[in-house]
Amino acid sequence: MTEYFKSEFVENAKKQRNRVLIFYFSVLFVFVALCVAALIWYVGLPYASPEILKVKLVIYPITAVFVIFSFLYLGIKFKRVRKYYALVKRISVGLKEKTTAEFLRYDDAVSTKDGVDMKSLIFYEWNKYKKEYFERKVLVFFEEDFPVLNEKTTYEFTTVGNVLFSYEEKEILS
Repeated sequence: MTEYFKSEFVENAKKQRNRVLIFYFSVLFVFVALCVAALIWYVGLPYASPEILKVKLVIYPITAVFVIFSFLYLGIKFKRVRKYYALVKRISVGLKEKTTAEFLRYDDAVSTKDGVDMKSLIFYEWNKYKKEYFERKVLVFFEEDFPVLNEKTTYEFTTVGNVLFSYEEKEILS
């Protein structure tokens, strides 16, 4: 059985999430340090000093830039990394389902699963309840390469939440 989903995916996703958080908290620390410095500068000024305007002209734009940065960074970058980590973690411990089906083609179209970009492998699978064949999309990570599969070949594959976990070519006995 060829493992498509590797344990390094979880470790790498966790490291990536931690790097993103460390960067954000570093920027937050610098912002808080600037705010504290501005507060000390402000408190040290005499009442109704013309220097108060300088403090405001420094701290207001810095605050605006930090708030905009926080919305963008946490709303785009961190959100995507967090969702990727959550999906990879669920896949590593999730319920695995084995299926046998014939591989038809690759599908490069981007789809999302729980906020993570995915691409698809199309299999021709038998539905035992409806008693007919249907095309099933098995998802793989968009950043990863497609596994090398031969068209019109039967494979036994394991999925977790319709995401490919492992696969192997199945020999058909005639």
